[in-house]
Amino acid sequence: MKKKISGFLITDIIVLGIIVWFIAYAKIKAMEGGFEAFLYVVREDGWVEYLTALFLILCAILLGINAVKALKRADKKQVLFYTLACLVFIFGCGEEISWGQRIFGIQSGEYFMANNYQGETNLHNLKIDGVDLNILIFSKLMFVALVSYFVLLPLLAWKTKSIRKLVVDFGVPIPRLHHIMMFFVTNIAVLTLIQMKKESELHELALTGVLFLIFLNPAKRIKEVVVRK
Repeated sequence: MKKKISGFLITDIIVLGIIVWFIAYAKIKAMEGGFEAFLYVVREDGWVEYLTALFLILCAILLGINAVKALKRADKKQVLFYTLACLVFIFGCGEEISWGQRIFGIQSGEYFMANNYQGETNLHNLKIDGVDLNILIFSKLMFVALVSYFVLLPLLAWKTKSIRKLVVDFGVPIPRLHHIMMFFVTNIAVLTLIQMKKESELHELALTGVLFLIFLNPAKRIKEVVVRK
């Protein structure tokens, strides 16, 4: 008897295919037409940006659904975690599209025109007292956070009882092994193949796509270990 193909597997393949396609397409365009051609692929209001925003809002929806379920169970810890996480991803989506500024033709205020190096209404492109928030928060600190989430947290959740209990109590979604592999392989591909300014747009697409898959189908064995013990 043939085994049914899991809907999660199909979704994994589709999302990975989207990420790989845009990395390959960006590389091909860069080889054909240089930086200008590459820039067209990762342009503002282009497919890469809108897909990133879509994955962010899908993550927010999944987290919001989990928050509602936790509320029905009267699980205060998970309500808190999922609500805060949902708001973070809504914020991320808003930042990605500059809060709809270009979509609705809204002019930036004086502060953002003076301090945002793209003249947009968002925080991640602000430069305050010589400090680039994009580099400080959304690059350096984000790198530490992602390594912690994709490497340290799964290891600690599996090996350390106290961390595992916190993960289960708050309902923190833990990436499966193939999610971790997808994250590192796609981002390493961007680093090695592209090597151009604005390649961060492809990193964001890869990250948000993988996070969506994690939230949709997180690792279950962590919880099972706690239940057995």
